[in-house]
Amino acid sequence: MAVLKIYNDIQTENEKSICKYRGDVEGVCFKDVDEFCESIPEDDNTIDIRLHCDGGSVVEGWGIYDRLRATGKEITCTVEGNAASMATVIMMAAPKERRKAYKSALICVHNPWVSAYALGDVLTSSELEKAANDLKEMQEKMLDLYVERCECNREEMQALMDEDKYIGVEKAKELGLIGEIIAPASAKKQGKVFNNKNNKKMAKGKEEKVEVKASLLDRALARLGLRNIDELAKGMDLSTSDGQTLTVERESGEPQIGDKASPDGTFVMPDGKTIVVKDGVITDIQTTESKGKKDDENGSELEKRVAELEEEVKELQEKLESSENARKQAEAMAKTKDDLRILNAVKIAGGEKALAKISSSYKPTPRKIEGANASRKAEEQGEESPMRREIEARRNGTYKNKK
Repeated sequence: MAVLKIYNDIQTENEKSICKYRGDVEGVCFKDVDEFCESIPEDDNTIDIRLHCDGGSVVEGWGIYDRLRATGKEITCTVEGNAASMATVIMMAAPKERRKAYKSALICVHNPWVSAYALGDVLTSSELEKAANDLKEMQEKMLDLYVERCECNREEMQALMDEDKYIGVEKAKELGLIGEIIAPASAKKQGKVFNNKNNKKMAKGKEEKVEVKASLLDRALARLGLRNIDELAKGMDLSTSDGQTLTVERESGEPQIGDKASPDGTFVMPDGKTIVVKDGVITDIQTTESKGKKDDENGSELEKRVAELEEEVKELQEKLESSENARKQAEAMAKTKDDLRILNAVKIAGGEKALAKISSSYKPTPRKIEGANASRKAEEQGEESPMRREIEARRNGTYKNKK
């Protein structure tokens, strides 16, 4: 269970800075609650709010309420002393059945208001009308929340807000502001709690200080060209080797990691140190020796990595050459399907020896030359005609007459 204790006024971040600067008690701002919510482990699904607060900034109060509801976690709220003004809005972050209060606790709901001092010395009618409309809108917004989260009668709750007074836990439970009254844990006599106009005025005084401080502070800082009180902190303006100015929020002494500084960047100082500023904070300070050692280490790591890469390249080249040789050999040995079919047929027929014995004895029959021009055609083709053979035979005495 994550426990959120709100025991001081609800303030803006600037108001907290003023209190810190002056040594006063700091309040609670939206940023505090946001950081609290971010720190809750994911497996922790419950938030327990402990309230003892007079209220404060309307804007911060609504922001805190929304941030708590946005967590989606099971929220319980306990009023341990009193809950007034915007503290009651934060109380509404828990459902009615998980809103509790000790028996002696006091609760006060009232209409929002603004001090005339915070409005300025001179106001026009339109400015007054605008301020009134703004207050009316805030009032309706708070009333809507009470009606929704308390399931109370709107007119009855508005009447209580108009009275602007503290009520006890019995009345608060009747109106739905809380769902349970916690009995004392011991029989020890409780101190008497006074509910009078002085207490009411003190509570109002605190609220007035909170609301007025924000307006006056914002105006004063704006005239100085500053955004918040932290910019008034004392600092050292240090010159860098290249002529820039590095501002470190430290009255004296060497800059240290964690010091606030501006602007962001990497700065080489005249003494050889290198200061790294990120998000307004010094994150690293390197001396010449440590930087050189780091560079040597980085150089050794780079050389080692280069050697590893060269070895990988060599192995890849060898694999590539091996693959290329295998490809060429495969292409040289590759045979088509027809080649394989013919080779199989030769093997089946008896192989190369059987193939060598196979020959053709066919001789074509010469064409017989006939016709009137047979002698001439025979002479043209280099052949002897029958007549020429007969004449030649008679000359040689070898002619034999056919019977």
